[in-house]
Amino acid sequence: MRVMLINPPIDSVLEKGQANPVTSFLFYNSAPLGILYIAAVLEQAGHTVACIDAAAEQLNVEKTVARVEEFGPDLIGIGSFTVTFDTCTKLGKALKALMPQVPIVLGSYHVTLVPEMAMAEECFDVGVLGEGEFTMLELVEHYGGSGAALEDITGICYRKPNDEGLHFTGKRKKFRKLDQLPFPARHLLPPNIYRPVPVDEHAFPKFAMVSSRGCPHACAFCQKSRSGYRSHSPEYIVDEMEHLIREFGVKDIAFVDSLFCANKKRVHKICDEMIRRGVNKQVSWTCSSRVEVVDRALLEKMKEAGCWRTRFGVESGSDQVLDFISKGITKEKIRAAITNAHEVGLRPKAFFMVGHMPDTRETILETIEFAKSLPLHDVTVQINTLLPMTPQMEVWKREGAKWGRVFNETDNEKSFWEPTFVPWGLEKDDLIELHRKFYREFYFRPVTLARHLEEIRTWRDVIKYVQAGSLFSFLFFNENKPSLWMLKEALTKAAKANSSGSSVDRYMAAK
Repeated sequence: MRVMLINPPIDSVLEKGQANPVTSFLFYNSAPLGILYIAAVLEQAGHTVACIDAAAEQLNVEKTVARVEEFGPDLIGIGSFTVTFDTCTKLGKALKALMPQVPIVLGSYHVTLVPEMAMAEECFDVGVLGEGEFTMLELVEHYGGSGAALEDITGICYRKPNDEGLHFTGKRKKFRKLDQLPFPARHLLPPNIYRPVPVDEHAFPKFAMVSSRGCPHACAFCQKSRSGYRSHSPEYIVDEMEHLIREFGVKDIAFVDSLFCANKKRVHKICDEMIRRGVNKQVSWTCSSRVEVVDRALLEKMKEAGCWRTRFGVESGSDQVLDFISKGITKEKIRAAITNAHEVGLRPKAFFMVGHMPDTRETILETIEFAKSLPLHDVTVQINTLLPMTPQMEVWKREGAKWGRVFNETDNEKSFWEPTFVPWGLEKDDLIELHRKFYREFYFRPVTLARHLEEIRTWRDVIKYVQAGSLFSFLFFNENKPSLWMLKEALTKAAKANSSGSSVDRYMAAK
């Protein structure tokens, strides 16, 4: 069987051949490992597979369809994500109109969480619910004429001929032994289409890895809330790292698990294996951590094993808001973990959100001040979005009028970079300005600018910041192009940073 797997265009902006700076940098920085795992399983079984990452290649629907037609598939699989589902549906309709006899399988989070909504369009023939590697293999075998009947394939939904509604087969159990999977089929996508955000680029080439699946925690805004947790073995993880070094010349790896540091014992074992094999001397890496899991000893071990950054999900600087969103952490714990990471040399980064259901102008300003008080090197700030099948969506259904109102004024309303939900006491424009204010006040400080100037050692470093000028100006000022006065303001503030031996002074003098 010839199988085409597609990561769809990111949003309606791309249909016009353009992408805004946030889309360009923050959503195109790593390969879609989900479809690459499926591709690897299918290739292992002898099928011919092609992949398109339409988002990263900035293909619109028309260009994506042309690529699919050129390949001539017997079956098409498309990833469905809530933030891209409008375009995903347009792609499905266009493909079905051109190739009506080719089955289209819809997979990933959106169809898993809201199958009736996702499968409402008849262009999609089958929905895969949950993990897709072995379900997709059985579907390919079915359509190839050598496999089981659809009703005997667990973990799917589909329409029966002349029958209204969806038919659901039994729920497929999650497989526990992740090590049975082959490495993702990264060779099916061009490696040079992914651009790390400049502040996250440490060495190049940089590839992404997943060392675990699921998350045991219950954050109110997350679609992976309480989804269980399974891990590859330390041996498998380091085997894959060595594979990336050997086959792709990788110099830096981003572990993009929902949670890499789920427990201390696991991380210690992984780091010990990296050190034992000497991988820590060949490649650097980053990961995500929970503030209550990491301690000084673990962070030191991670540093020794090659980690150069750890990322923390902080989300708010208000204990009241942290309690509401079920983070299970306090400002005190956050400060202790980030301070330890900074002192060990792990250049901590934190993720924040503005516009939580109980947020007010005061709690958002409190969060901004809290972020500035921490020894963070970088932040990512998003605007809270109500996603299907999340704990906060359940709160909204029960008592939404108590907390705020939802706006549905854009083609792609679940973007995380523009307000779709606004708490009472705030307007949409307030959230936009507070979001920009967060970035401006965090980054336009001597201490933050000095940390980044210290990392500028080569012309490549200079170029990567220049290339990201549109992203920074968009986040700081809601402008798509940087202006000279922005650069002047940033460098002027940096030049005034005279503390701690003034690496900034050295930088400015060198200019």
